[in-house]
Amino acid sequence: MKILLVNSPNPPNYYNREVYLPSSLLYLSAVLQKNGDEIKLLDLKNPKHQITNDDKQKYNETLLIETISSFHPELIGFGSLFSGNFPQLLTLSRATKKHFPSIPIIIGGIHPTIYAEQILKNCPSIDYIVLSEGEETIIQFVNMLRGKSDSFEKIDGFAFRRDEKIIINPKISFIRNPDTIPFPAYNLVDFEDYYVDTSNWHNPKNLPINTSIPILTSRSCPNRCNFCSMYLAMGPKWRARTPQNVVDEIESVYSKYKHRHFSIMDDNFSLNKSRALEICNLILKKNLNLQFETPNGLSINTLDEKLLDALVSAGMVRTYLAIESGSDYIRNKIMKKNLKREKIIEIAKLVKKYKQLNTAAFFIIGMPEETMETLMDTYKMIEEINVERVFLMNIVPFPGTEVFEQALGDNLLIDTNPNNLYLSDDRYFTNYNHFFLKPYEIEVADLQKFRTMCEENLPCIKKTGKQSVIGGN
Repeated sequence: MKILLVNSPNPPNYYNREVYLPSSLLYLSAVLQKNGDEIKLLDLKNPKHQITNDDKQKYNETLLIETISSFHPELIGFGSLFSGNFPQLLTLSRATKKHFPSIPIIIGGIHPTIYAEQILKNCPSIDYIVLSEGEETIIQFVNMLRGKSDSFEKIDGFAFRRDEKIIINPKISFIRNPDTIPFPAYNLVDFEDYYVDTSNWHNPKNLPINTSIPILTSRSCPNRCNFCSMYLAMGPKWRARTPQNVVDEIESVYSKYKHRHFSIMDDNFSLNKSRALEICNLILKKNLNLQFETPNGLSINTLDEKLLDALVSAGMVRTYLAIESGSDYIRNKIMKKNLKREKIIEIAKLVKKYKQLNTAAFFIIGMPEETMETLMDTYKMIEEINVERVFLMNIVPFPGTEVFEQALGDNLLIDTNPNNLYLSDDRYFTNYNHFFLKPYEIEVADLQKFRTMCEENLPCIKKTGKQSVIGGN
């Protein structure tokens, strides 16, 4: 079967200088190629397709229609990794249906997983939805199409319409051994298309960077922070690739494509400390002279001097500490981080030992229980840890999370119609200027004043506006 996979573009006003290969679609492409299907990938986030004028939407639609016309796919799949991508996906799906009404359209990603029912109810240009982890589901679906079968009720993690009725098969089965998944289909992309200006990147080894290659060494996270919806996409259990399998992929990209910079994109890379240490040891054993960053996956509770020594020795040059709040009450009782202040301060001091390591931190403000006192606890902690960069985010209450149910039940949502959340918008990407809920005891104006105070007095926080945001693959 000929299948076109499309990586949906970002909102027009979204800024991110860090552009990644589309890992999710490359994984799907790999299993489909192994299944004998012919795959073409159109990545509308690819830097070569980025234009800055008002015709960006028209450009994307024209390119998509031309690609379909020349490739003649029998199935079109759109990826919507994050909520902010969905409006562009929906527009492109409508254009596709207008020109090619007989070609089925299937979508996947975190956003469609959360909003499957609403999307199928309100978006006739979308025919099918893959829920959560998609490698096994997409193969089942494609093989049914090839065999002229429509027994879609048998597909795990799948949503569709049948006689105007919406049927949602919950995702129950997840891939137990991630080593069985083929490496991403790197043959479908030209790495040079993703080259960007990296002259200002932290580069202590002075190696060529050009772009950073995302590596996913494990899936999901067993923790249940009350604001996180990632478990809906990757399941409730943490599943890890073996160290040998991980380093084999890194070595393959290192040797074949001559790349020296990687991004470990796990939700919880360091959950198993011995596994993380072995990955580092294998990188050193194979004499891979590389650099890497860990944008999300280093759990502070797992860090100590031995693990940081190993990570930095293996090439880690940039990391991010997910602290989330300076208030012990907000961080542990509300967010359920189970992260003591003493541990945060210990690791914040320890990372300064490594001169080649650039460290940033994530904080979230605006939880329902936020007060001026808890905000000032965050301000003081940001001052105390003194890292190079802090990302100060406003809480986004995603459906499927505890904080969403709380905000909905207590009528805290601001300028938000719960019935229309499936439509999303670019606020889900650049939420520095927008607040989604009102705390019980303070006003939104107080949150904005606090943000302004932080931006004016803390050099590690850039002023609201165009900011580099980690992620976007």
